[in-house]
Amino acid sequence: MEILIRNLKKYLFLIFLTIYSSGYCCICSSVPNIFNLYSKSDLIADITITNVHSSQDKNFSKKYYMVDVKYNTVYKGKKINSFYVSGSKLIAGKYFGEMTSCSLNLEKGDRLIIFHNLGRIQLLHYCTARINDDNMKFLESKQILESLSHQSIQTNYKNFIIDTHFNSKTGKTDLNRFDGIKAKNNFALFGITLNADGSFKNVEYIKKMDSQYDQEILDYIKSSQILHKEKFEFSENEKFILPIHIIKDKNKTFVSFYY
Repeated sequence: MEILIRNLKKYLFLIFLTIYSSGYCCICSSVPNIFNLYSKSDLIADITITNVHSSQDKNFSKKYYMVDVKYNTVYKGKKINSFYVSGSKLIAGKYFGEMTSCSLNLEKGDRLIIFHNLGRIQLLHYCTARINDDNMKFLESKQILESLSHQSIQTNYKNFIIDTHFNSKTGKTDLNRFDGIKAKNNFALFGITLNADGSFKNVEYIKKMDSQYDQEILDYIKSSQILHKEKFEFSENEKFILPIHIIKDKNKTFVSFYY
């Protein structure tokens, strides 16, 4: 009986470990923050999968399958024609690769925006930042990336957040003054130049929303400041790009710094 209990505990521990590991591996499935990733990524592109096949290298074929890609738009970096993909795929009646709880399943015809970092091998996996074409933000993401690709300014890779003075009692922020906004574009981009203390030296439009609030929004951001400035180190004339988005909720529209 004592041996049975010990064995049962071992099995329960293994089950717990498997569930915990699976959950831990897959926590990276959220929509990527374009502005944090743009400066860090080696290759950013809108691609379509044109072929799914096995690797000619038998050692790699045990862990990965491969995809060939067509480039619809390159926003940054140089083209890579084929990628290894972490996962398992049935190809010509035989499985290639290794199945895990976080495998990435890609099919011929899939279209997505990838944020890729170069490595020893060019590998796509579940945690590779990406935006699929069925995501409601896909087209807007392409527009944002197109705008970023023409800028020399670094994006907010430090993850700067603007203090909107959230009021916990009313549930509102300073941005609520722009509720009901009507605009031609779904987002605006601002180029911000910093002083050495993190205050704003200059704020200018890179792209306007073309709304009734364009000037008021610009004036508001000029008078704003970075939240928790004490967490960052700043240099004189450091620059970053600040986005602001229009969010549509049923019949209501409002603006937000969050995508």
